[in-house]
Amino acid sequence: MRVLRRPVPDDARPVGCSLVLLVFSAVFAAAAVPSLPGFGAVLYLLVGVAGVLLFGAGLATAAGRFLARRPVLELDERGVRLPAPWPWPRTRDRVLDWTDLAAAIVWSTPSPRGRRTVTGLAFLPTAAAAERTLPPPSAEILALGMDDVPGVASARWATRIQPGWDTDAERILTEVRRRGLPAVDARTR
Repeated sequence: MRVLRRPVPDDARPVGCSLVLLVFSAVFAAAAVPSLPGFGAVLYLLVGVAGVLLFGAGLATAAGRFLARRPVLELDERGVRLPAPWPWPRTRDRVLDWTDLAAAIVWSTPSPRGRRTVTGLAFLPTAAAAERTLPPPSAEILALGMDDVPGVASARWATRIQPGWDTDAERILTEVRRRGLPAVDARTR
């Protein structure tokens, strides 16, 4: 199972912000050119060029993630794969074999802004698999009080279910259960 993320209207915000800041940086740099070689003009030019480079890279990254068709989650015969976001190479993907997986859990928390509910998905590795990877257990997953679920809560294997995913959480949990592993939907707890 490959989970893809379709573009949603919220994806346009970082692209638009980067584009506006890129234009302002270009104007900032262009405004300095007539006053060269003065110290202030050189300073304005350097700041403007730095902004063009920084916000140009930000625009390329935001637009690339907006247009990339890289999956956000893969469940196959080998195990679970959380692909690295574009532009990072696929060698940075996080992979957890089915033999190293103890359980999967879906939970919800109110967002910091309070307008939405954020849904999280975590794959809990076995104790032996958790010892081989960092970082330490995740406080957010541990706060759920899921003592009855096997595995170690690790932020490395957790992700946020974002708007635009072409598969819902229940289908992902069904795929984990098909492998004979516990899968808990804690959104109602």
